Amino acid sequence: MTGLYFDFNATTPLSPKSKIAIKQRLEQFANPSGKYRLSQSLHTLIHDTKESIAQLMGGSAERIIFTSGGTEGNNLALHSVFSQLSVNQLSRYHAICSAIEHSSILEPLRWYQKQGLKLTIIDPGKTGRVDQDALCRAITPQTCLIALMVINNETGVIQPYEALASQLKGKGIHLHLDAIQAVGKWPMYCPDDIPLTVTFSGHKFYAPKGIGGLYYSSQVKICPLLHGGGQEQGLRSGTENTLGIAGLAAAAEEACEELIQRLYHCQEMRKYIINQLDISTIKYHLNGETNPEYQAPWTLNISFPGVRAEALANRLDLCHGISVSLGSACSNNSQTPQRSHVLLAMQSPHAYIDSALRISFGHVTERQEIDVLVNALKQEIQNLLAIAGE
Repeated sequence: MTGLYFDFNATTPLSPKSKIAIKQRLEQFANPSGKYRLSQSLHTLIHDTKESIAQLMGGSAERIIFTSGGTEGNNLALHSVFSQLSVNQLSRYHAICSAIEHSSILEPLRWYQKQGLKLTIIDPGKTGRVDQDALCRAITPQTCLIALMVINNETGVIQPYEALASQLKGKGIHLHLDAIQAVGKWPMYCPDDIPLTVTFSGHKFYAPKGIGGLYYSSQVKICPLLHGGGQEQGLRSGTENTLGIAGLAAAAEEACEELIQRLYHCQEMRKYIINQLDISTIKYHLNGETNPEYQAPWTLNISFPGVRAEALANRLDLCHGISVSLGSACSNNSQTPQRSHVLLAMQSPHAYIDSALRISFGHVTERQEIDVLVNALKQEIQNLLAIAGE
């Protein structure tokens, strides 16, 4: 068994510095809200971590709220827009999102739709990229929100978030960016001249699970989901997760220092995987962008015609100890197996969807690991095709 991991879009391992930072804080058990000296270093930790995250996001530290992660952050952003409207007013308003958004965006928006909100869902092109002009053409005088993910979690396709933000200047429309697959891995800039919210999650870039956040521009009013102790400027009550924040601080500092170097490494590894697949003569189809400008280099969504993705992923795991994904880790919790809503929106043939794996990796991935993966893929695809009589 090799024990190789290729599901970095689902979660990442803790970085060595993140582990050290957490261990160093284990004895600092004080409540950050305390007024005594034991709490002062934790006050400083929270402040300094926001400064590091602000560097990663190109925004202001005082407008970062810590949350439990991406799902809470996305829900908080949407709640902040719609909770300012009474239920009987929702029918007067309109929202836009893409069909490839994460369920923590799509499900709340569909809930608000049931309460009366008008909702337009825009399909991407066949490469998985949403046209910003299509988003803008959907705007009506009633539009109050557009939600767009920065990088799709299943395909790694980079969406036109910067162009959209520029087009929304002066329109007064709230733009929410789900940047959970981007912050800590991709250069970001958060403009302050539009109503803007941006979510991030620490465990996507080598920090612990259970810590993430929401950035909001000066033109946004945040309406809390959680009420109580008044932490986070009264916008997110609950005792701060100081161990998680310590790990997040270390991971953010590392990401700031190494972002470009990590990107270059992932670009080289993605090219290497594709080259090795070509050499192996494995039949495959890439789902996503062929233009590298629009494709996150750490993600491949790849179909292997003639095999079922579930069977291939299981054999890679059980026979080789290799972890890959069928798509979003969150959607795997569904009681009823469903085809990927992302690939369906891209109009991918069902045969491609049913044979699609997501292979995602990080700056710690090495060529030797890719060689093992490709050899295992070749072996197990041959086995499955033989079982199917092909």
